Amino acid sequence: MAIQNIKIAFPEYSPPEVKQLLKNTCKHYGMVLIDFLRMPNLDAENISDFVTIDEETKKVLDKCDGGIIMTGHLGNWEAFLPTLGLNGYPFVVVTQTQKSEGSQKFFNGIRNYPNVSLIPRTGSRKQMLRVLEEHKFLGLASDQNAGKRGINIPFFDIPASIPKGAALFHLKTGMPIIVGFCILSRHLKYTLRLREMNLSSIPNEKEDAIIAINTQYSKMLEKTVRKYPEQYFWFHRKWNKSTYKN
Repeated sequence: MAIQNIKIAFPEYSPPEVKQLLKNTCKHYGMVLIDFLRMPNLDAENISDFVTIDEETKKVLDKCDGGIIMTGHLGNWEAFLPTLGLNGYPFVVVTQTQKSEGSQKFFNGIRNYPNVSLIPRTGSRKQMLRVLEEHKFLGLASDQNAGKRGINIPFFDIPASIPKGAALFHLKTGMPIIVGFCILSRHLKYTLRLREMNLSSIPNEKEDAIIAINTQYSKMLEKTVRKYPEQYFWFHRKWNKSTYKN
């Protein structure tokens, strides 16, 4: 699956280049896994040694009284939890439910930080709306294939189904949408970079607004993936099934 995804995103890559990118991606997620297992050792005193928050990100978080944080499976999305929580930002993240009860308990234990709460992906929309009504930050990884429930938006010039959730929550509450990623630097330290989405020219019609919001998000994600291709999680089926038949 990863090889197919890389070939779709970068058709100009030669077979050796595809193989090298896949190898680099595996190396990256090996480091991310180890860092995830180390995360229980993080606290307010040492979090800055693990993740740097750039000044513009601090301004965005301080300016916004809560909001919708859109990210993707790029860099280290798990690092959002300790970074925001230990820096005093109330953060509620929507997580994938594990099939194994033991695995679920293990993952949730590592994700246990001050100011951080978890909502399973199967949780109700009311729960998520309540987070925004309480002026907290709601975290959504919005790049997984949403199938028929999502909306098709170009990603690397090929339509991919993107969840509608973030756009719908904005339209319902008026809360800002913030997009960003936690990227591993060559110095083996993460940098969290968040930017507020420009929603000033979003269309009034609901479906058009959802398309506009997700198009803007998809472009921001693609731009960052092109810059750090080895840090994208190429292992899940990103595009619609018909794309893989070609």
